[in-house]
Amino acid sequence: MLTKSSPISTQSNLFHSELFSQLDVKDPLIQLANTINWT
Repeated sequence: MLTKSSPISTQSNLFHSELFSQLDVKDPLIQLANTINWT
């Protein structure tokens, strides 16, 4: 059985950081996605 582990160190990790912080906000597709009314 797998358990949820908590990160021990404060080192940045690809799998523990938020996806949005890894994206380039100047990317045209990101800018387009921000203009679409998704609701």
